[in-house]
Amino acid sequence: MWNAIIDGVSPHLIAGGIMVAVMGAMLLMHRWRGSKPKPSGALEILRERFARGEIDQDEYEKRRKVLTT
Repeated sequence: MWNAIIDGVSPHLIAGGIMVAVMGAMLLMHRWRGSKPKPSGALEILRERFARGEIDQDEYEKRRKVLTT
């Protein structure tokens, strides 16, 4: 063990560095995925479906009226 530290970089240091790098990447991915806003309710979901073209304007209006009354 001491020879590895004296001659170069300790294998434990390399393994620790790899673990820190992987954990950092995981944290960044978690924050990136978690930052997307999720639909807060039925009207928001309806708006998103209309914006994506899943439903037409008539269907949107019918469903919006039902949800707002």
